[in-house]
Amino acid sequence: MATEGKVSKVLKYVLFAFNLLYWGIGGVMMGVGLWAVTQKSEYNEFSSISTDPAAVMIAVGAFIFIISFFGTVGALRENICFLKTYMIVMIIIVILEVIAGLLAFAFWPEVQKSVDSQFKKAIEQYRDNIDLQNAIDSVQESFQCCGSSDLNDWDINRYFKCGGPSPEECGVPYSCCVREPDERPNIQCGWHVREEHRLALKGRIYITGCLDAVWDWFRNHLIVVAAVAVAFAFPEVAGIVMTHLFINQIKEQIELWNKPPTYKYRPSQDVNGRSGPFL
Repeated sequence: MATEGKVSKVLKYVLFAFNLLYWGIGGVMMGVGLWAVTQKSEYNEFSSISTDPAAVMIAVGAFIFIISFFGTVGALRENICFLKTYMIVMIIIVILEVIAGLLAFAFWPEVQKSVDSQFKKAIEQYRDNIDLQNAIDSVQESFQCCGSSDLNDWDINRYFKCGGPSPEECGVPYSCCVREPDERPNIQCGWHVREEHRLALKGRIYITGCLDAVWDWFRNHLIVVAAVAVAFAFPEVAGIVMTHLFINQIKEQIELWNKPPTYKYRPSQDVNGRSGPFL
């Protein structure tokens, strides 16, 4: 007996395509991270996962790849176990993100100390890790800052340390230098600048620490920050809702299949007009 299907094909393939996209993103992130690691010199020290952008990319990519695998295969095969695993993990991720955001604002001084410690570790390895170098330069140029809490943080790097053997001694990277948008960077603009008085550097070198600069940017762009947070959270919540609906549809379909068929029996009549039991 034919029964009406309870599983929406549209929802199934939308959920499949949704997770397939993230599965691909996770795979690309892992590939780029692994490629970045192989391009580093074998003499470079491997940073911890918290300070090595390539390691972070590999870890995040692997996590996205694994979780999206459950969603992709679960949607394609209509596997409730895989779909539930995917949904539960996504719910945990959203809850942890909300908690982390609330704790970051509630305990900002402690968070600031932790970020300051990690940033200084990155500064220390600035010349030894090309990924860190590019990341730090990008932050300092984007937020017009220098160092973690102060430009003198660069003294912990052996190449910029005052009294060191490097020609960059007592200086800062070029990304700390003030320049016009269309001006080409001068890699020597920060050499020996910390030998001068701080007031003499104004207009030439960014003297604000990056932690303060980033915090000021957040306070001045709360609407943008909120919009970005919603943009990141929306796909996660949408994935959870679609998965929940799809699981319910699969369950309804299973119940429909397992339900014994019912038939309506009508008394039949013989040729003499007498009623019989049924055909």
